[in-house]
Amino acid sequence: MATTQKWARGTADSAMTSELNSLANNSNAVKASALALTTSGYVLGEVELVVTFGSTPTANTSVSVWFLREIDGTNYEDGSGSIIPARNPDVVLPIRATTSAQRIIKQCVLPPGDFKPLVRNEGTGQAFAASGNTLKIRPITLQSV
Repeated sequence: MATTQKWARGTADSAMTSELNSLANNSNAVKASALALTTSGYVLGEVELVVTFGSTPTANTSVSVWFLREIDGTNYEDGSGSIIPARNPDVVLPIRATTSAQRIIKQCVLPPGDFKPLVRNEGTGQAFAASGNTLKIRPITLQSV
């Protein structure tokens, strides 16, 4: 008998909250502790950014997200509040030129194991609002039904 498979969404984890408040233009925020997703067996994921700007951001700009990986459980790849990783972002989230709250969701590949999200306010010309900004990550797994 053939097995049917489907993509199943896991639990959404609040990856970053207060770390994103008042994030200045062309600045980085990184989660201090590693994110260990509660869903096992994931390959893909969804990233959701909720962000508000006090003043209108520049049109056609973005927020970039890197997943800082580790290979030994201790040492994470380069990236910090002042260091941009030397590789392309894992996710680029386009920003609209509005002061209204924005909710952007994109699908991406998630790294295996623990990782630390790094968010960069990429040339928007404005800081994030002082509160209410969040980054959530939801793993997606392939399941047999």
